Amino acid sequence: MASPSAKDVEHFEADDDDIFMPDDLRPALPVVSGKPVASPPPSAGRGRRLSSLGSLHHAGHSSWLTAAGHLVTAIIGAGVLGLPNAVAWLGWIAGPICLTVFFVTTLWTATMLCDCYHVKGKRHTRYKWAVLHIMGPRHAVLLALCQNLNMILTTVGYHIAAADSMRYIARLSCQLQGLPSSSCVLVSQWQHTLVFGAVQMLMSMLPNLESVWWSSIVGALMSLGYSGIAIGLGASQAGNGQGTLLGRPAPPVEKAFGVCNALGCIGFAYSCAIVLVEVQDTLREPPRAAVSMRKSIRVGLSTTFTCYALVSVLGYLALGNSVPDNVLVGFHKSPAWVNILANAMVLVHMVSAYQVYAQPVFQTIEDALLLAAPTLKFAPPRKEFAVRLVYRTAYVAVGTLLACLLPFFSAFTGLVGAVTFAPTAVIYPILMYMRVASPGPHQRCLMWVVLSVMSAVAVVATAGSIESIIATAGSFKLFSTPEAA
Repeated sequence: MASPSAKDVEHFEADDDDIFMPDDLRPALPVVSGKPVASPPPSAGRGRRLSSLGSLHHAGHSSWLTAAGHLVTAIIGAGVLGLPNAVAWLGWIAGPICLTVFFVTTLWTATMLCDCYHVKGKRHTRYKWAVLHIMGPRHAVLLALCQNLNMILTTVGYHIAAADSMRYIARLSCQLQGLPSSSCVLVSQWQHTLVFGAVQMLMSMLPNLESVWWSSIVGALMSLGYSGIAIGLGASQAGNGQGTLLGRPAPPVEKAFGVCNALGCIGFAYSCAIVLVEVQDTLREPPRAAVSMRKSIRVGLSTTFTCYALVSVLGYLALGNSVPDNVLVGFHKSPAWVNILANAMVLVHMVSAYQVYAQPVFQTIEDALLLAAPTLKFAPPRKEFAVRLVYRTAYVAVGTLLACLLPFFSAFTGLVGAVTFAPTAVIYPILMYMRVASPGPHQRCLMWVVLSVMSAVAVVATAGSIESIIATAGSFKLFSTPEAA
């Protein structure tokens, strides 16, 4: 599969004035007595600089390696521990094939999206603005809806995943000390969710994604850490030679839904499109952002594929068709400290990955605030912080409440991921690249084939997610605490 060349797309060095954004978000001249003036009015204060709220300037300072860390942190989540179960539904033939096909497809479409960042002298600092500039306003509205809904519900899912790990560590620690569960503190999942929410309220005061670069490096190391533990445990029991060619046997209907969920689990595990443009905007220049980002994409996705393949294959080889949803739980003979360490790494990763998905949402909210109150463009630092304190605290609080009320909310997140995967990760990257690069007929034909197949996968994965929601909702109770594994 041919990778698009940066030469196919028009790239130009651009100043901040060449950033593409809606006119309402551009810095406007202050107005006195109904007329624009060339300098701020006296009431604005001498030498007043523009606020850092919103998406006003491109001021990237990150290296390509930091961007690769952002991608690894965003892509490799605790869901990697469920991939052996997905392979179990597909079997030894279809499982590895799907892992490879989705990797190659994601690598290809991500590179296309990367080349849509800087087109015809315009720099697109947001994915939705690239779609607005290249495809038009209707497409931009649909993309923004899919992108933000996906990121918002992903952050809620991270609340739940973090609480699961915290609760597992707490319960296992009590068991190791020979204490009854009733004597342990913070045994309920909603209590751990509140703790995680409090931590994120503090971290959300950092102004933008570049401010949490160190967090992404830590998160990437943690994701590699617990993936490494899963790989080590799988390798230690790989001699069991488990697994079958056609996968887990089940009644036809159950098998069909299981395969649908497995396809969705693998396909969406690779998705990075919803934050790729925002991550690319953090890169320093020169060299051109597209050149650095191509390197980040190759390293980030190759690292992801290596982890996914090893965890999936070794986990299935060790545990076979009986592999649980979380592969770490299936190694009953492993030392307790190993499971505690792995879950601690999952927790630290969730703390950092939350910000990778939340910061683009914060920027969208700030853009909306700038439209509603244009004077915020000249807000002093103290007022900037007050604005962030109010709306970001409210955002994290609402997400925390949803995670407490709906501890199976990850099922809804999976549904939204299924619905939004095709437009964000496949359809718009391909359609935009077709417009800006004018690929040849053979490459265009291949693009349409990939677009159609991946859209069909999204449809069947949606069906599987709906079935999962229906099955889970039957036993749902407010503030429920599922039994620990």
